Amino acid sequence: MVTNTKKISVLRDRKATMLAFTPAFLAAAASAYVPMEAGHILPVFGFLIMAIFFGLVFLWWQAETERQGRVTQLVARDQEAPIPADPLVLRPSVRAVSPVTVLRELAMSAGPQVHGDEADPALSGRMQAAPFPEPSLLPSMRRPSAEEISRVRLVNQAFEADRIEMHLQPVVSLPQHKIRFYEALARLRLSDGTLLRPSEFLPIIEASGHASDFDRRVLVRTMAVARHLVARGSEAIVGVNLTAHSVAEPGFLWSLARLFDASPDLLGKIVLEMSQQSWRYIDADHRAALAALRERGVPFSLDRATDLRFDPVRLADLGIRFMKLPADLMIEAAERADGRYAGPELDVRDFASALRRQGILLIADRVEDDGMVPMLCELGVPLAQGFAFATPRPVKPEVSEPPALQSFGLENAPTLLRHVG
Repeated sequence: MVTNTKKISVLRDRKATMLAFTPAFLAAAASAYVPMEAGHILPVFGFLIMAIFFGLVFLWWQAETERQGRVTQLVARDQEAPIPADPLVLRPSVRAVSPVTVLRELAMSAGPQVHGDEADPALSGRMQAAPFPEPSLLPSMRRPSAEEISRVRLVNQAFEADRIEMHLQPVVSLPQHKIRFYEALARLRLSDGTLLRPSEFLPIIEASGHASDFDRRVLVRTMAVARHLVARGSEAIVGVNLTAHSVAEPGFLWSLARLFDASPDLLGKIVLEMSQQSWRYIDADHRAALAALRERGVPFSLDRATDLRFDPVRLADLGIRFMKLPADLMIEAAERADGRYAGPELDVRDFASALRRQGILLIADRVEDDGMVPMLCELGVPLAQGFAFATPRPVKPEVSEPPALQSFGLENAPTLLRHVG
């Protein structure tokens, strides 16, 4: 059966088939039975042309007749039994507390309606390869509350008034518990006398673009503390944290080199502490600035580690002399059979010796209770820091602050110190 482009059959019986192929039979027979000299060749070919023309007309008429018949049948069927409308699919009610949850639930509820059972498998595969974007990566549409706006205003006011206070927490040796050096911890005092720890005010300062200015102010105060310790004959050094925002800012580390040039008596007395993330993503300019500081005699420390993966040789090449690792992570790894954190890393029992061979001292950070100390001693950890040994102690304003910054009228203000460290 022959069909046209609309998938409608046009040859349905033998008569239509014979009509379609009759011109071809006549054309083939004409050359054999009609002599050329008889003068009948032109009438024969004229007849063949007419037969082909009327045959095409007949085929067109048959196709149109069948199409009209199909349309009539569909209309009659609709009148007898109308096609029911598609059922209304209601999306589940969305109860969310944030725009992120709203977007996620809307994406999940729209999925079954867009990708039904009859969807194209190829299209479904492409949609799975490019899923709906994670709403947590989209810009936040949440409007800050009045309390958050007030907190931002108070923090910015305290920073502009330079109400930065310094606290010192000792780093002790194991197992003697002797103080080897101190870590300078910055606090910010609000106008109502509340003392904030870094996790409470640093995000606001970083969002305001003042992270580098804040770190410079803290470093100046740390230099004042180190100078006071030197004047008292103490050999203890002081470590100071640098925020990741400041380290990533172009030119910040170079500015610290100029700051140390102005205080050559403190070279080797202050340790610059940078987060593990900052050390892993330094570029060529950062390396050059760190090399300049290292040549001046400034030691570095790796701080705020989130895992136990490191290369002692590479850390030593960068000038790192101290490395802080979370005590709980080391103890957890030590309790395993192979003493490994994950993958082919060093055995945690070899951390201290591997770092010592590169001139790096290991510090167990966040030692919260005395029960962790024996395990750390078994691991050969030489230094430790945490509430199990001492809490951060405030530094007198006349020691840590430059003369122009000594008095804010808050010497007798009540201290609302939270649990910090």
